[in-house]
Amino acid sequence: MFSKILKKAIVFDAFPKVDADCQNQSPQGGFVTIIVSIFLWFLIVSEFREYWYLDQKYDFVVDQSINHELQINVDITVNTQCHYLTVDVVDVAGERLHITTELEKIPTKFEVRSAHLLSDNYSSRLDFRQMVVEAASNFNPIPENDDVHGETQTACRIVGYLDVNKVTGNLHITALGHGYGYGLYNSADEVMNFTHRIDEFSFGTHYPLLINPLDNSFEIAEAPFMYFLSVVPTTYIDNSNHVLLTNQYSVTEYSRIIDSSKGGIGVPGIFFKYDIEPVSVQIVENGSSFVTFLVRLSGLVGGIWVTAGFALKVANRIWSSLQKIISSDNYLTNKLNQ
Repeated sequence: MFSKILKKAIVFDAFPKVDADCQNQSPQGGFVTIIVSIFLWFLIVSEFREYWYLDQKYDFVVDQSINHELQINVDITVNTQCHYLTVDVVDVAGERLHITTELEKIPTKFEVRSAHLLSDNYSSRLDFRQMVVEAASNFNPIPENDDVHGETQTACRIVGYLDVNKVTGNLHITALGHGYGYGLYNSADEVMNFTHRIDEFSFGTHYPLLINPLDNSFEIAEAPFMYFLSVVPTTYIDNSNHVLLTNQYSVTEYSRIIDSSKGGIGVPGIFFKYDIEPVSVQIVENGSSFVTFLVRLSGLVGGIWVTAGFALKVANRIWSSLQKIISSDNYLTNKLNQ
């Protein structure tokens, strides 16, 4: 029964078979096959890259989310011993938060590693890393009494995260006994060294392709160093329609020299002054499914081969017609000459 159905289905065969003895291969066909194969390889790689790396669509809207908290992620190494540093947060709501348990202070040794210099003020220098090392070594008048794993630790790594009010604020790392309401800059503070490396400074949760400007950067801070950050609330929607509420930011840096001999006042330290923007960014991942990728790939390969085969047939017909015309002209010329 099944074999009879198969015999009747032969009339619907859209893929007729041709015996190998009846096929004619030509040098032109081989050359076209090689060219088309190379071209198809690049197109297939391009299609695979487009499928693998998702595009992101950006939309800007007024921030209408109601969120009272903002998460700040910090991983900073300062070239001063931990027991001489304090970390505080002050916001426009009038709340002052002295960081004690939220951020961990770990004694360590100051190194530049792979960090890059954020500012362009020293772009004419030949070796940024050597410059930072020299600057760090010139400011160690404080007794070195932190010893970890048998090595003297003269720097402090401040790492962790904290939840603050989602309003304009200032996170600052200052010398102990200084800060808002504590004290001002004086000549004794000139021994403090706030040269620092930032491994991470971000707001909220990470999402793919997120770039935080301060990550993996360092600065030579011989005076109070300030970062002015504009935080933009961000909604990230991935290809599976999962929603992530986070933030991204832009940054401007500023450093000023305080000369106490001329009456200059100020607070020595590193200051991160952040401001929340009213505009929100919505980022949507755009990507095709695996089935769509296969359909596009099949259409691409089949369409190229069919088009190339049709073009080769047309070219062969034109070439055959030209050869016939040339042969006819030669025959007539020979007849006339005779």
